[in-house]
Order: sequence, then structure tokens, then C-alpha cells
Amino acid sequence: MRPTPDDRTIERRIKELVGRPPESRLPDSRAKEFVARLYKVSEEAKHIVYFATLRDARVFATVAVSVLIFIVATHFLFSPVGPVVQNASGTVKIYSARRNEWTFAKKKKGVRLARNDIVKTFSDGQADLVVKGSYHMRLKGDSEIKLARSFSRASPGGTEYMLEKGKAFTFYKKGGIVNRQFDIRTPQASVSAVGTDFMVQALPLADRTWVGVLDGAVRVTNIDTVFVEAGEKTTVHAGRPPLRPQRLMENELLELEELYSIGRKPQVALLISTGKTRTRELLNAVPLYVASARPSVLPEKMEAIVNTFNQAIRAASVDKHFESIRQLEEIVEQYSNPKYDVQFLLFIGAYYERLQEHEKAIETFRKILDKYPNSNLASIAQCAIGIIYEEKLNDPKNAIQAYQKVLSDYPQSAEIEEAQSGIKRISNHLVRP
Repeated sequence: MRPTPDDRTIERRIKELVGRPPESRLPDSRAKEFVARLYKVSEEAKHIVYFATLRDARVFATVAVSVLIFIVATHFLFSPVGPVVQNASGTVKIYSARRNEWTFAKKKKGVRLARNDIVKTFSDGQADLVVKGSYHMRLKGDSEIKLARSFSRASPGGTEYMLEKGKAFTFYKKGGIVNRQFDIRTPQASVSAVGTDFMVQALPLADRTWVGVLDGAVRVTNIDTVFVEAGEKTTVHAGRPPLRPQRLMENELLELEELYSIGRKPQVALLISTGKTRTRELLNAVPLYVASARPSVLPEKMEAIVNTFNQAIRAASVDKHFESIRQLEEIVEQYSNPKYDVQFLLFIGAYYERLQEHEKAIETFRKILDKYPNSNLASIAQCAIGIIYEEKLNDPKNAIQAYQKVLSDYPQSAEIEEAQSGIKRISNHLVRP
């Protein structure tokens, strides 16, 4: 029985795949093994013989389709997942290492990058590098980046970029469809994402790298390693370890706000310094920064709270201030998120303190210590409790206990000096005749 037209199509496709296999091809021996199982091969003629019966032809056709699917699936699983260059604006050029040529990126036509390909933006240029479900990187003007390594779905390893110069805003989705290591190297440092939104800036003339983080944490390495957490930054100079992470300042937050148009989520940050006086700054009231690139529940509710707060200021109404606090507490209860709960609770505690509600302030700060004791801002809450007990409630015993917990639980924090001074003040007062 001669094969049907469908059978011939399958035969032709398999011969094409064996003759010109995909990039992630099967080993020759394995490919030949599959073909040998399907067909009787004539060593003299080197061609595929006809099937014996129609029934057998259908069976063979089914197996042939299975092999075809297997080959395609193997290609899908083991081929590198390269990013697509999207939303190119201004002057953007792409270097193809395979073709050894530069081309201009087009705004509406995405280009998939392969290993060692380069994207270069000029002063008026900008481009996004995207792997859907994994990461979204925005390359700003006067930048150059190379894809040094990309992952495949079925093999270990991750993605690595080399940022020669310029700025790269990155939204990395930890636990997405592909959860792989993500690194950006610069001439001065290596930056590894731990599920986060961050910016890396390489400054070749200054011989340094700047890293700012809005969400999650990144690991920054050069001689030594530091972890930069949400709302923090570090700088790495050539041949030196990274500087100790510090809080982002307001102008830096405003610049990095662009990440939230990429990550599509609100930004929340308490605008407080990193110095030894930051607890007192908090108790004297510091601003809470909330922004979003698109409409969402959080910014809308915050707008309502701001309106209530402004009404309280204009009317000098204590009741309106308490209404603002209740609205803030509802956000923490209804839309709880570890990424910004601590900032909200610190702000609420300070708000209570400004209203002379000292016990309520302490209660709020303790919520932080109970729920988020490992937060890099928890030491502020612990120290604030000590200051309130000492200076507002005239309770030296509880004040000393609170200060001592700063020393024991947060020995590397900026609050150490404030706690030591508090203990010394109280001790001197207690021993006076």
C-alpha cells in the first residue's frame, strides 16, 4: 500500500528536520534511532520505503507526529530565551553577533536578542528589553548593554547582562513563569536581583556604579558583598567594596518612579534619612511618598486620606486627624503588603505621637516589631518606643528596656547611638541625690 499525501508530508517534514535540525538539535545517534524505529531503511538506496499496509501506515503516521512534536518541544525547552527589544524611541542600534552587523531598532517591530548581541541607545534614545513573565528592562539614553547569557526553560542557569555605560531600570518578577538568576555586571560591580525593581547606573568616566532599589533586594558584589533593600542605594568605586547601603533621597525616588510604570504597582516610601537622628526625624513628622503610574486602589485611597488630612489642617480639627489615621489603618488591614506595611505603620505611629496619643503610638510601633522584626526599619520603631517612654510618659524602666532591645536586637543599626545616649541619660538621672 502506497502512503497517502498526509503520510508523504510527514515523511518530508521528518527528513527536513533530520537533515537540518533546529538549533537545539538531538544528537545524530538519537535522531537516527527515532527514524529507524519508524521506517525500514534501505542501506543501498538510502531512502524511506513504502509502508506495508494502510493500518500500519496510520500507526507509523501517529508515531511520526509524536516524534515531530518531541523534536519541536525539545527545541522549545532547550533553546535560549532571549529578550525582545520593544518600544524603541529615538536613536537605538542593535548589534547582531551572529551576523556581525549593526542595525537600527524600529519602534513597532521587536527584535529578539541572542547571546553577545548589543543594544546601544544614543542621547535621544530609549528601548525596553522584555522576556514576558520574567523581566522588563528599560535602557535609557547614552547606554550600552550586552546580553552575555540567557536561560532556557529546561536547563539551569540564568540571565546575565554587561552594562558598559548608562542607566538600566529593571523590573524582575521573582517566581514568574521562569525563575532564574538575573545579573547585571558593570566594569565596577556585579548586581544580582532577588525579585525586585531596581536601577543600575554605570558611569565609566567616574569609574563607579550606582544601584538603587525600590522593591525587594539586590546583591551587589565587588571584593565584598552588600544587600541593598527596598528604598536603599549603594555606590561601588573601581577596586573598592560597595558602600554601606543608605536610604534613597526624594530626588532619587522621583527618578526611579519610572520603574513603577514598568512594574505596574504603587510606590510607597517614607522619606527619612539614614543617619543617627532618623528616629527623632520620624517623631517630628516626615512625609510618606505614594505614587502609581496607573489607577489603582492604593493611590486612590491615599488621595482621599490626603483630602481628609488637609481638611483637618484647615479646620484645626483633631477629629479629622483621627479620621485620617483610621483610613491609613484600614489600608494596612485591608491591603496588607510586607513591601510597604512598615512605612505605613511608622507614619501612623508618628502621626499618633504628634496628636499626643503616646500609648497608641507605642502600640503601633510594636505592631512592626511583632510582624516585621527583621525589617531594616524595625530598629526605628524600637528606638521610638524608648524615646516616648523616656520623654513623654516619664517611665524610665520601660524606656531602658526599649533602648536595651535596640542594642541587643539591632546592634548594627543607626539607632545604637540614640539608645546608648538614652540609657546614659536615664542612669545619670536615677543616681542623682
